[in-house]
Amino acid sequence: MRTLYSTGYFDWDLAVGISFPGAFTHSDFDNHGDDPNLPSNHAQTGNYTDLNLGGTVQLGDFGVAATGDLQQYSVTTSAPGQPGLTLQVGRFKALAAYGGYDGQLLIGGGARIVTMQILQSNTGTLLTMTGAAPEVGALVMPTHQRWRIGATARAPVSGSAGVNLLGQQLVGGGPGTTTACDATSGARCAGGFYVPSHIVMPWELEVGFAYQLGPRPLNPGWDNPRKQEARLRTEILEDRAARERRNAEELARLPPADRPARMAELAAEEKALRAIEDDHVDEESGRLRKVRKARYANWPRDRLLLLASVLVTGQSANAVSVEGFLDKLQESVGRSVNLSPRLGLEGEPIRDHVVLRAGTYIEPSRYDAGSARQHFTFGTDIHLFPFDLWGLLPESEWKLGLFADLAPRYTNWGLGISNWH
Repeated sequence: MRTLYSTGYFDWDLAVGISFPGAFTHSDFDNHGDDPNLPSNHAQTGNYTDLNLGGTVQLGDFGVAATGDLQQYSVTTSAPGQPGLTLQVGRFKALAAYGGYDGQLLIGGGARIVTMQILQSNTGTLLTMTGAAPEVGALVMPTHQRWRIGATARAPVSGSAGVNLLGQQLVGGGPGTTTACDATSGARCAGGFYVPSHIVMPWELEVGFAYQLGPRPLNPGWDNPRKQEARLRTEILEDRAARERRNAEELARLPPADRPARMAELAAEEKALRAIEDDHVDEESGRLRKVRKARYANWPRDRLLLLASVLVTGQSANAVSVEGFLDKLQESVGRSVNLSPRLGLEGEPIRDHVVLRAGTYIEPSRYDAGSARQHFTFGTDIHLFPFDLWGLLPESEWKLGLFADLAPRYTNWGLGISNWH
């Protein structure tokens, strides 16, 4: 999608962020809730760190993007004397999309990838797991309208063996008793744990809607610089063709002995004219670029953006939870389809300096006896200063982003750096 501030045929963007889920309280990360069937001494998680990376490259109506979400946290299991564990989770996306009808309809697709390692103190890596699956999406954003609507479908991810969180579960593999996993158990084991048969991320469907109030346009349309310049280049080519016809007619009327000298003169004239035309194209391209930038700079910034979406998460057959895997207990998860409605607001109370956001969403529990909980989210972007990374990047305006996510038995906060527009 071409944003309002994107004025060139080629564009790019980068961002990096870090967050600390559960930094202030004991974190019920997977929303166990208060299930009376769960043991009081089940595995405890903590010391979360979440690093986010992203980048985009756009060429005209085509764009590609890659994002990474790298998470690490510690686990203290319920087994007496059991060494501590560290889980490292990676969620990645690689996507490409094309905008048709002057950017009013965007269709894209790509892959989402999950990787995970379980490490044990004094033992090393117990398991390494990976999986990938496709996803597709579309966005409708009619020019000069105040609304957009989008939808995404994500296929389930399945890996040869492993785990992941936030809707990603272990499947099969034998947990269900507290019997020690060793050479006499007849099961595939690693560091005293039953090795799961495979990992899954459930399928997902998501539909979202946006509506913007205020004078700032939401869908102003995008002017492709190549299309703007194409009209000028077409006129130049037509003029050149007309000159070639006139020159050919003139040479035909001349005596054969006079033609070589005249051809040399016409070639010199054509070279000079083409240099003038090239300069004219460069000047006109520069003028059009200034017009596009001025168009964006002159738009009012006052707006109130309203957003709503619903995320549908599918079933995972015979799936057990991460903490159940660690405690060798049968904790079934993901046996039903879940809905997660979400609402958000965004505005800019201090023009060109501060953006504020607030929202809420319902997080369903993937556990059989769990219950949903409501989250409240807050965020802000603060305009910083121009910085070119000591000449390594084009000079850009930067912003500091801050956010918080609050819910029963859960807190998350973080910060990020990216471009201010």
